[in-house]
Amino acid sequence: MKRLFTSIILLVALPYICVAQQGKRHLMSEWRDGDYIVRRYIIEDDTLHKANYELHYAINSATTAPEYEHNDIELERLDRFFAELQSDTLRHVSSITIAGYASPDGTTPFNAELARERAEKLSAMLSERYGLTGYNVTVTSHVEPWSATTKPIEESKLKNRSDIVNIVNANEAPMTVDRRLKREGDAWQYLKTDVLPEMRRAVVTIAYSTDHEVYSREYSPEPREVIIVEEVVEDDKHSKHHKHHKHGKHHKRHKMVEEWDGIIIDFAE
Repeated sequence: MKRLFTSIILLVALPYICVAQQGKRHLMSEWRDGDYIVRRYIIEDDTLHKANYELHYAINSATTAPEYEHNDIELERLDRFFAELQSDTLRHVSSITIAGYASPDGTTPFNAELARERAEKLSAMLSERYGLTGYNVTVTSHVEPWSATTKPIEESKLKNRSDIVNIVNANEAPMTVDRRLKREGDAWQYLKTDVLPEMRRAVVTIAYSTDHEVYSREYSPEPREVIIVEEVVEDDKHSKHHKHHKHGKHHKRHKMVEEWDGIIIDFAE
């Protein structure tokens, strides 16, 4: 003879604390994966990175010509950066600096105007190309000093390079240095073809930071039922004497049955 007494115990999942923000960590979403809680965080990173792009110009020109020198390559790099910026929500631009430069040969007022025009025209071109509204954009201009030619002169094969270095570093007006260098034959030709063209440029510097995406997994099982079943089972060794006794002898046996996804597991004692 069997009597069943059933009790239901509800096991509750372990509690967890949801922290929406801790310092520079932001909780973006969470979901359950079986017995785990998965959370997606964004970690802010203030580390600044800089991407530099350099475009060159023909003498006395402020037009950014894609076919001039390696401008096509630099413009392709800029295209790629802004395309990635549109799709990468973790990248944030802090500032954009557009600096125009002019070489030191010629008059200082003309060179200053040329450098400024290069920067402003490039800024307008990039604004039309990428839509820079909303970005922190700074436009500057500079005329390179003659002393900036010192290193390439020292690294050249000019026989009188020491004399030329002394000229470009002399404490004299730029136009005076200009006239003296033009009397130096090979040295002037070297400067004219190999050094000064590299100074006619504009540099785009983009400062940006990139946040990090991280995930966490926390063990937190879902609630489930545990069923305790009590059985009263007649003792076999007394069953044959049952007719001689008013009350038969019985033993109680407990079974714990855990029901989980339709599977019954018997933990009999």
